[in-house]
Amino acid sequence: MFPIYLLEDDNSQREYYKSIVENTIMINDYSMEVTEANGTESFFDIFKKSQYGLFFLDMEMDGDTKAGLKIADFVRKNIPNAKIVFITTHEELSFLTLERKISPLDYILKDSSSENVKKKIIEDINLTQKYYEDDIYHKVVTFGYKIGSKYFSVPMKEVIILYTDKSFPGQVSLDADNRHVSFPGNLNALEKRYDNLLRVDKSSLVNKDRIDNYDKLQRILHLDANIDCNVSLRKSAIVTKFMAKKSE
Repeated sequence: MFPIYLLEDDNSQREYYKSIVENTIMINDYSMEVTEANGTESFFDIFKKSQYGLFFLDMEMDGDTKAGLKIADFVRKNIPNAKIVFITTHEELSFLTLERKISPLDYILKDSSSENVKKKIIEDINLTQKYYEDDIYHKVVTFGYKIGSKYFSVPMKEVIILYTDKSFPGQVSLDADNRHVSFPGNLNALEKRYDNLLRVDKSSLVNKDRIDNYDKLQRILHLDANIDCNVSLRKSAIVTKFMAKKSE
């Protein structure tokens, strides 16, 4: 689900923006969900690191006219692909977004008419969806790893499974088309970094696109290249749900 964050400390304005976002999602049947925050502290409480995201940020909060800029800095560092939109009365601060290399998608002024604000929010959501689709369907996603001082990459579509072995702590093994390699790392970090990897037990991540079928009774996941993987009891429901959605 593509995340949309809405940060606004004025309750009535936040509810108005939220209604626009939710209606746009519903009308277009976008796979998006909106999360709202009324201040910087509540924003950090709800923030989750992911590969993508759309952020509507108020510039001034709790008397700090640059609060939105600070949040934007944080977002840009944690989600380089994020789309950031400022909704503010402070037109004079727009140059700071360039100075700090935040590269916002849009800069909406609250002083303009409510219809113009609504129009621009809808446009920004639709544009973000287009960028997201272009990135997903046309960009070659790669999986990267490091051995010593050298960096390597392999197209994600060639990755089949990543796993760890208790006999080799701190090492991750990769099985891919025409490649088997081990490198320093941990599955928790890789799971957070790559949306296409599915955790099936504490020692295995599989490429969602390389799953063939799942034996729910035996809890065995059959992958491409005649590779089988055990699924933990705890993860079985997640795998079952994923397979049901995949077959729709």
